[in-house]
Amino acid sequence: MTAAARTRLAIRGVSYSYPGSRPVLDDVDLDVTPGALTLVCGASGSGKSTVLRLLNGLIPNFHEGELTGRVLIDDEDASSIPIERSGLTTATVFQNPASQFFTTTVADELAFAPQNYQVEADEIRRRRAGVLEELGIGDLAERDLRGLSGGQVQKVACAQALAQHTPIILLDEPTSNLDPRAIEDVRAAIGRLKAAGRTLVVAEHRIYFLRGLVDEAVIMERGRVVHRMTGEELWGIGEARRRQLGLRALERPRLAVRPARLAALAGGPADATDAADAADGVLEPATGVETDPDPNTGSDAGSRADDIAERTDGLLIENLQVERSGRLILDIPRLFFPAGAVTGVVGANGIGKTTLARAVCRLQRARRGARMSLGGRELRSGRAFLVMQDVHRQLFAESVSQEASAPQLERLDLAALADRHPLSLSGGQKQRLVIATAIDQDARVLILDEPTSGVDHRHLVAIAAELRDLAREGRVVIVISHDVEFLNECADRVIDMV
Repeated sequence: MTAAARTRLAIRGVSYSYPGSRPVLDDVDLDVTPGALTLVCGASGSGKSTVLRLLNGLIPNFHEGELTGRVLIDDEDASSIPIERSGLTTATVFQNPASQFFTTTVADELAFAPQNYQVEADEIRRRRAGVLEELGIGDLAERDLRGLSGGQVQKVACAQALAQHTPIILLDEPTSNLDPRAIEDVRAAIGRLKAAGRTLVVAEHRIYFLRGLVDEAVIMERGRVVHRMTGEELWGIGEARRRQLGLRALERPRLAVRPARLAALAGGPADATDAADAADGVLEPATGVETDPDPNTGSDAGSRADDIAERTDGLLIENLQVERSGRLILDIPRLFFPAGAVTGVVGANGIGKTTLARAVCRLQRARRGARMSLGGRELRSGRAFLVMQDVHRQLFAESVSQEASAPQLERLDLAALADRHPLSLSGGQKQRLVIATAIDQDARVLILDEPTSGVDHRHLVAIAAELRDLAREGRVVIVISHDVEFLNECADRVIDMV
């Protein structure tokens, strides 16, 4: 056994409440096997992130609240370990990775933690080069963190954790906002860490990519551990049992709808498409996205797409160009999103999906000459609403009930949390709350950017149903997502930006 594999983690009889909230953990016992990968699953709000905060010392050193029981690191009570020493034992990728950055560039951020622990400069450079290559982000090294896409930020956070060279790595929803290729990069990195004897604890809803890597799966419900099983047992359960446990797909899902291909920069492969198809937003068939070969599987998206083929009402985008630092980063001559339909938008991290959304909502300045019209009239300010990737920016009130109406809270399973402060919610609960506020806005164009980050299967289905209902009201609904399970539940059509 390697030195890295000898660090032991244990939770003994732990209950915990954040200030002003009900208990989020209730008498939890958990042993983390050294050198193994432990997967923590469960519905949004079941306590997964709180478990990770116990293991990395943020509770009780940073987060206040009422804590009983003990967290042990090599038989030492974690509450007696200074937070700065915890950083020598654990590295964490948080749900909101931007919150863990301290510098301005990718290169500086990857060096930050090792520098604080007085690692030699040559060793820091070696580590940095290694993780940049390992996660395929060498081209981002000199980039400003503020200019990265959500998926790029997620990969930098993973690289940051790897660069610390700690014996324990904690990953909280590490594939949020990642495209399929990036997910494979993260899987490969996790596999190498496990082979090297590192201890890994992963809290995830999207679990298919971990097949063959999980040693133990821990399933939580309402702050308690309700099931334990080996990775082999987890991937051996039937479909009915999977749904009963509230788990996401165990195998990589495929899109039920063949996506159309859209060039994000003029001159790309979609430009050869004839004008009639482009006006409908139906561009040349994509070749880089896996689709389900059986049209009868997945959702009924194919039939819904046929129903909307003749509609003309919707959002028309013309001559949309966006530049950053004098460089053209988005160039779309013409694109149409029909009303009465849910349109999914996919594409690699950094291709311009979020930039497109921000431009439509007037949060991103476009070059002069861009035109956006709704139902043949100019799209006015306030008619489009964006649910951002970082939903923390869209929560302002002192309670959940002040953020959204009671009917929407009820429909998105948030009514029981009405008296809670929004920032006390789990990542998935915050996501659903901002979606509820968006629905209340009565915007005619609703854009959601990675709306299922941190969302469990049951609530994924509920959000999809809400979006389909909004589309039936005649709204334009646009979903930017890498979550194929979600797109199969709600999308009538899919556009692949290349």
